[in-house]
Amino acid sequence: MYGYVQICKPELKFREFDVYRAHYCGLCRTLRNQFGTMGQFFLSYDLTFLTLLLDSLYEPDAESGQARCIAHPFQKQQFIRSEVTAYAADMCLLLTAYKLDDDWKDEKKHLRHLLGKLIAGKTGRIRERYLEKAECIEEALSALAKLEAEGCENPEQAASCFGRMLAEVLAYKEDVWEETLREIGFHLGRFIYLADAFDDLSKDRKKGCYNPFLSQNEHDPAFHEACEQLLRLMIAPAASAFEYLPIIKNAEILRNILYAGVWTAFRRRCSQYLSETAGDSQGGNT
Repeated sequence: MYGYVQICKPELKFREFDVYRAHYCGLCRTLRNQFGTMGQFFLSYDLTFLTLLLDSLYEPDAESGQARCIAHPFQKQQFIRSEVTAYAADMCLLLTAYKLDDDWKDEKKHLRHLLGKLIAGKTGRIRERYLEKAECIEEALSALAKLEAEGCENPEQAASCFGRMLAEVLAYKEDVWEETLREIGFHLGRFIYLADAFDDLSKDRKKGCYNPFLSQNEHDPAFHEACEQLLRLMIAPAASAFEYLPIIKNAEILRNILYAGVWTAFRRRCSQYLSETAGDSQGGNT
């Protein structure tokens, strides 16, 4: 999907990184088993977080082992997978299908359109399996598409639509933890949407695509500071809701993601924007 919900590797212990990597590999293997080799192309950090979160909360019976793969043909990799991994794989393909369709509508990317066609049969079966959930996701994305078509300049309003979509994804089952998971998903979804908008601002400006930050100057440090404050308002409730869950297993890995890892892409993009500004300034002085 988007790849913003990732670990901050330097702050993880070696053992914690191994556990995270095992869940990542478990999701990869599940995508291949359920959807063929093509499914592995849609592996993402965001859905690895979902797998890790649900596995740590519900602690289902899990399969673990070591195996080689195309990416690692010579050295076996540790993997962990369970029923929540299968659910995450289904959501991964379903959300990818929506993303591919959005890319086709917005930018007419023919490869994305072709990929969407190729996985249509599989995503159709997933949609039937999770019909109510799929309809809620589609309703949220439809509301978002309407705001984007209208050129909505309120970033929080657009982000909330994406938040409702991710809230539905995190609501794994109807139980005592459903509302807390929805709250995490809603605020995390808003964070992802705005982080992605910040990341794509230059590209969207050049291509004439919608972006809630189009009125801002991506090379202005003051905008970076304001955007960071806005993103903090998005992620803080997600982190607070997470602390209400009775999670002990892998808690520090999940905290690493929510408190540090989610900022990795934003910080990198800030540096890139500032580097572009410095480069333009030096070029103008020569």
